[in-house]
Amino acid sequence: MGGDRRARIAELEAEVRVLHTMLQSAPDLISRASVDGKFLYLNHVTPGFRMEDVVGAPAVSFLPEAHRETASAAMQRTTETRTVQQFATVAPVSADRMGHYLTRVSPIIEDGEVTSLVIVATDVTTLEEQRLLLQVAIDAGELGIWTYNLQDGSGTWDARTRAIMGYPETAQTLRFGELLSDYVHPDDRELVAKALDRVQTTGRYGPLQHRIVRSRGDVRWLSVSGLAVRDHEGQVASIVGSTQDVTERRLLEERLIEAQKLESIGRLAGGVAHDFNNMLTAILGNLEFAEEASSVEEIRPLLDAIRVTAERSAALTAQLLAFARRQVIDPKVIDPNALIQRLDKVFQRAIGEHIRVLLSLSARGRVRAGESQLEQVVMNLVTNARDAMAAGGVLTLETLDVTLDQTYADSHPGVEPGPYVLLAVSDTGRGIPADAVPHLFEPFFTTRAGGTGLGLATCYGIVKQSGGHLSVYSEVGRGTTFKVYLPTVDAEVVPESERAPATSASHGERVLLVEDEAPVRSIVERTLLKHAYHVTSATTAEEALRLVENESPFDLLVSDVVLPGMGGRVLSERLTLRMPGLRVLFISGYTENAIVNGGVLDAGLHFLQKPFLPSELLQAVQDVLQGSPESRRRGWGDP
Repeated sequence: MGGDRRARIAELEAEVRVLHTMLQSAPDLISRASVDGKFLYLNHVTPGFRMEDVVGAPAVSFLPEAHRETASAAMQRTTETRTVQQFATVAPVSADRMGHYLTRVSPIIEDGEVTSLVIVATDVTTLEEQRLLLQVAIDAGELGIWTYNLQDGSGTWDARTRAIMGYPETAQTLRFGELLSDYVHPDDRELVAKALDRVQTTGRYGPLQHRIVRSRGDVRWLSVSGLAVRDHEGQVASIVGSTQDVTERRLLEERLIEAQKLESIGRLAGGVAHDFNNMLTAILGNLEFAEEASSVEEIRPLLDAIRVTAERSAALTAQLLAFARRQVIDPKVIDPNALIQRLDKVFQRAIGEHIRVLLSLSARGRVRAGESQLEQVVMNLVTNARDAMAAGGVLTLETLDVTLDQTYADSHPGVEPGPYVLLAVSDTGRGIPADAVPHLFEPFFTTRAGGTGLGLATCYGIVKQSGGHLSVYSEVGRGTTFKVYLPTVDAEVVPESERAPATSASHGERVLLVEDEAPVRSIVERTLLKHAYHVTSATTAEEALRLVENESPFDLLVSDVVLPGMGGRVLSERLTLRMPGLRVLFISGYTENAIVNGGVLDAGLHFLQKPFLPSELLQAVQDVLQGSPESRRRGWGDP
């Protein structure tokens, strides 16, 4: 019997030693105190203190004066209510430094009475310091913090979020359904809803900017973002996010953009004036020399010089229209690989033997663009790459099928997510300085001697007008890559039909010409009359309508798009109602949206871009009268 008792005592002593070891190993300060708050036991003491000095002393004596009442009240409530109490306090983490503790007081009940207290103090100093740093950042950024539960649509938000939203201060909970319907701007609700849907797959909400309409009716811009919180099954359960009022920032950004636009316009105006003044000087000088000439032999080279200068002027105008996305393009389905392969021989002649050309054409997608315009983009980028590698190097042209996701689209304004064909032109040249990259696509900005500053601006305009996106990456001393993204289309390339060249003879067709500019009207009249067409001219659409009342039906209407009063498009619609067989050819130097949408020619229309040569006019007239499927003839000086 005695042996069993000794064995049992030994087991209990072993258990006590294990428990004592566990208590001493715990990072928390675990103590037992009397109901009047004096320490009876501690698992260990804070560095710099002695156990014999702490045991028997009141627990609150180690706290700053400002925290003693809170601690005493918590211990008293534990004794009276027999429930666990919790409070935050400041206490020593060492003999010379105070820290933050989260403290829990639990009652020990024996024979129905509270005989002592267990106090567990957890050192949260590091967490508190991190919280303070986070709070400083939140306050500095004027961020509001919110949560959203995806299961039931509920959420919480802090005072700053409520203030940003203009929500009543008494509202403590957040209902996202109510937020979407009552506060998010109607034009941005779909954007917010899609961002919430993407959280399930990306684990992130935003970042995005959208507008809200507050209860006072004022519109504010918010920048919002958040991270997903997942449950034990790995599913997104909620979002913790931030919001910031960026209305004033956007206003400042818009003013900066306007200032940059004005600077760009000033550079554009100065560049145009410089180039056109040079050309006008040459034209006027040669005209004066021609007036002084005494023979045709003296006049002919002067006229040739005038023609060359005029062609340069037309080309400059065409580049400006391309930059401004105001040139008219006749889009067609294009195989970008075939286009590059067709231009390959041109590359070889243009860049020289000191540069090696590599083609990597793996794209299978097709794009819709103006063929001559896309050729111009490729040639311009190739020429720039050649100029960057004066000492030789490698030029790589690559095509790839890519998909631009919503994240990419969010960070590149104007880009729609979806499938694209990427056409990349890379060189191993000198690279572009970082401070020059943001200005590369501005007109008359150039980084190379002798450059016009219109090449990349033209490329940018063509790509944007085709619904695409143009970007650049460069490292000084390592090279540059220009990436052209064009939307993929689900269509096949249609082979071009053969066209017969224009002939000088007509079949006596009757042409109604409507052109308000006398010099242009005179050229068109003279060209058509010279080739046996019957021409009736008017200067306005209203005059043309009066003329047709007393005339036989016309075969062809040649009309400027932009006319004083009624425009050419409306005139053609009225005349074709009277004369169903009437063919129409539009001519113009700048059309805005009269017959085009975003610079793309409306289907079934025939258009001739000014300036044009008489021979091009005759070809266009023949195409229209013979019912050629070509809807546009390229004008003289087009890119």
